[in-house]
Amino acid sequence: MRLCSLLVAALALTACGYIGPPLARTLDIPQTVGDLVVAEYGSNILVEFTVPPLTTEGLPLKSLRSLDLRIGVPPTPWNENAWAASAKPIDCSATGPGPVSCQTPAAAWVGKETVIRVRATGPKGKTSEWSSIKVLQVEPPLAAPADLKVANARTGVYITWNSPAKKFRVFRKIGDAQPELIGQPTDPNWMDTDVDFGAEYRYFAQAVAGEYQQSETGASEPITRADIFAPSVPTALIAEPGANAIELSWDRNTDPRFQGYNVYRAVEGGPFEKVASLITAPAFSDPHVESGKKYRYMVSGVGTNGLESEKCAPVEATAP
Repeated sequence: MRLCSLLVAALALTACGYIGPPLARTLDIPQTVGDLVVAEYGSNILVEFTVPPLTTEGLPLKSLRSLDLRIGVPPTPWNENAWAASAKPIDCSATGPGPVSCQTPAAAWVGKETVIRVRATGPKGKTSEWSSIKVLQVEPPLAAPADLKVANARTGVYITWNSPAKKFRVFRKIGDAQPELIGQPTDPNWMDTDVDFGAEYRYFAQAVAGEYQQSETGASEPITRADIFAPSVPTALIAEPGANAIELSWDRNTDPRFQGYNVYRAVEGGPFEKVASLITAPAFSDPHVESGKKYRYMVSGVGTNGLESEKCAPVEATAP
């Protein structure tokens, strides 16, 4: 009986589990910011970074008390405490982890080398380490490109602007989508060939100098790509006497909007008249000729929009 009682007591203790010491309180110190990026943008200094999602203990960072973002001239020799004491705060806030973007006027720092760093304070008042050092030599601001103009061209949309800068970035916005970088020209113009008829586009140009200095962007009016162009004029037209006919040939038009060719003929010194409409092959045989007479020919191209090109230069042949 006593053995059974002991077994029952042991099983009861096992079922109750083990109560250990209380877990230590977490410090909730944010991890150090590791992707700080700085640049001049127009008359401001732009700062972007991401507050990491975890604490130094590897736990989710649920909130922030504050951000400490500063800019200052580095002391010589470098001393972190001396820099932090003299650096100026940049107004910047966030309530939790994630991407952050802040800016501050650049005027007070023009002509100076600056150091920018950031750190975050977690929900329990514990502060992260400073981010890595980002050095920015602040220069006089670049003026934004002005007077952006856009025009439909045969091969795309042609964009021009006014700016004394030597390097640019061109961005394109399609409908309601976000602008995307499409070119980095060194002259104040750009031809956008990757466009569709009927689509609405808007363009933005930005001057750049080096990796860390950018102007604000200049913007164009919206433009809808319009199919207002005839095909190119046919080239390399040849007319040769054949067996009871005059044979014509020319280079093929490879424009995807091409529909066909019109052929025009003049007998001796008479006027040109259309003798073939919308033929698709780059060749034509004219059997309606009289031996010994001279015939002149011209060819034009017609697009799917119905527009006809100019006629090519005439060629002449005498019927056999």
